[in-house]
Amino acid sequence: MTIVRYDAEAPRLDVLVPLALAALLVGGWVLAVRAAPPVERIPLPSAHREGIPTTLGAVRRDWGYIAAVYLTIWAPYAAARAAAGTGGSVIGSAWCGITLLFAVVMSLYAIGLLKTQLGAGQRMLMEDAASGSVHAVRVQFATAVRQDYRAPAGTGVGDITTTNSYWVDLVPEGDLGGDSDGDTGGDPGGQRVIRLQPMYSGDNFRVMIGDKHLSYAAAQLPGHSGWLCWPRRWKDIAATDKTRGVSAAFVSDTGHVVWGRTGQQDCEHWLRGGAAPVCETGSGPAAEPLPHPSRFLPKAHTRALLIAAAAALTAVPYLLGLVPHALGLALGAAAGILALAASASLTLIGIQRENMDPELWTVSDEAHPSLR
Repeated sequence: MTIVRYDAEAPRLDVLVPLALAALLVGGWVLAVRAAPPVERIPLPSAHREGIPTTLGAVRRDWGYIAAVYLTIWAPYAAARAAAGTGGSVIGSAWCGITLLFAVVMSLYAIGLLKTQLGAGQRMLMEDAASGSVHAVRVQFATAVRQDYRAPAGTGVGDITTTNSYWVDLVPEGDLGGDSDGDTGGDPGGQRVIRLQPMYSGDNFRVMIGDKHLSYAAAQLPGHSGWLCWPRRWKDIAATDKTRGVSAAFVSDTGHVVWGRTGQQDCEHWLRGGAAPVCETGSGPAAEPLPHPSRFLPKAHTRALLIAAAAALTAVPYLLGLVPHALGLALGAAAGILALAASASLTLIGIQRENMDPELWTVSDEAHPSLR
């Protein structure tokens, strides 16, 4: 805005006032969240859920995230339109047209956030539960794990790549033991541990939804028992998924549902091997999605907010008219780059290693045999 509308008189109160209000709102949010009680674990129920409900609730929509996405999409056009004013030049009009086209296209692309938060596999499981039967087994919600796996990158000598994976260990109830080849899924107690991984929600800005949904469950459901469900038509998913994984849902005895997926190794034993029988779903209370806890993560949010503050302060001298025009343009460009960096940092806040609560997550480091 400050670059296009170069002839506006300083001080630019039309920009400074919204910046000041944004700072006040962010500060109020931080104080409110820090003053709120910490995320509490859901109390264990007094009795087990006998049946599986026919209705599995979808993931709650994060309206704050949806609003942030649409504000970000339309911000360039709003800035260009406000900067162009009533006069407008050829360059200004062209820039308005480009930003408008970008906003319209991206808004249509982001409609998926308003439709559903579930991927195709999870929707199939929801349909199978509603139709009367799913594959299921009783499990206990155990340890939340993040694994960092280091392996040769294959791009040059000494190049190493690190991949991150998240899951929750679900321990089957009863003494099931290992399978015929002695594989117990890494569980020292002799039980085959099932890894509930984050669901893949698809595109439309939904990439991080699965990770965040699993992190909410890790904070609220440790120690809970329930049913782990797979779709009756699981072969249709495994045949088309490149990792041969299958969508799954943990239905706790408290009546909450956690959406995710299980890998090929678990599917071989429980689905192909028949260890998870087909169970009928009942007409009991619907399984509700977990609430979204609001948390201030000091390491993650502080960094992003400091970058955003640096962006605002960088633009202030030009907005006040205290520097020459050329220097002001440079400061404006720097402020824009910092603002984008702050936005990118905020979108990545989920369950990164540096943000993890050590009481909730177990972090393991693994390496390819050639690096051991």
